[in-house]
Amino acid sequence: MERIRRYFLVIRELHEMGYELIRVCPCVSPNGMNWRCATTVKKYTLKNCGAIYRGPEHTAANTSGGNFSWGDCDGLTPHEIALQFIEHYPHIAEWGKGKDSEYVEWFKKANDLAQRGYTFFAFGDWCSCFGNNHRMLLAPEPPTGEYLPFPPAGEVV
Repeated sequence: MERIRRYFLVIRELHEMGYELIRVCPCVSPNGMNWRCATTVKKYTLKNCGAIYRGPEHTAANTSGGNFSWGDCDGLTPHEIALQFIEHYPHIAEWGKGKDSEYVEWFKKANDLAQRGYTFFAFGDWCSCFGNNHRMLLAPEPPTGEYLPFPPAGEVV
């Protein structure tokens, strides 16, 4: 869980650095045991759920359990990891530069939930947020009345 928390702090750093078009598209592995996330940009997320990635393979950085694919980031600050992200994925950084205050506000709530130990995801082989009244799926279950709505729309039909 600590790596997932740190992952969200890295995305927050990227947003603070002016890469507000960068988005998270979380899912779970087929057996439901691994949290995965595609880190992409607005233009490669769905219009009806901005947390579902639909783009060519090179347009997302994949993480598993909060780890980026380039290796161990233990001991690094979220800011240092954000700088590495820009270095390893310059094309995603380039596409992610810009303003998206609506998404940044949504992400603040997502980050708050993650920092409190809640993971969320948009889909898995056995479930989808579309069947959950347009709310992101949370585990463990949040306190009564707390949920995460779909993020703002992406651009893919």
